[in-house]
Amino acid sequence: MKQIRVLLADDHVLFREGLAGIIGAQPDMQVVGEANDGFEASVKAQELKPDLILMDVQMPGMDGLEAARQIKQNLPETIIVMLTVRDDDEMLFEALKNGAQGYLLKEIRSQSMLGMLRGTLRGEAALSPDMAGRILSEFRRMG
Repeated sequence: MKQIRVLLADDHVLFREGLAGIIGAQPDMQVVGEANDGFEASVKAQELKPDLILMDVQMPGMDGLEAARQIKQNLPETIIVMLTVRDDDEMLFEALKNGAQGYLLKEIRSQSMLGMLRGTLRGEAALSPDMAGRILSEFRRMG
């Protein structure tokens, strides 16, 4: 079984360590690197070429939205899922425009998160049903 190589980017060390523990405990996943901000995430993504990046939206310096845009330009195959405390439509739409394949709130349970992360590797979007509904509403409004 191929290991899913994951890069974590979050400026809260305790949260990142918790995520690393959850992901590292999965037989099919491996944390290959950690970053403290968007710039570091961008550099480490180039270096490590992870399959999946779990990235906080709000970080000092370069935020996760800008980092996602840069990473997707250089590594279009890499899957990026944003993790945030902000349930904010503008950030959600911006993240998706910048190439994110998911947008999850940090209040999510670990088992749900892991299921959604595995789903992204099959081409699924990692979004709560509520967020998916809001995207559809916005899409219809634009149409």
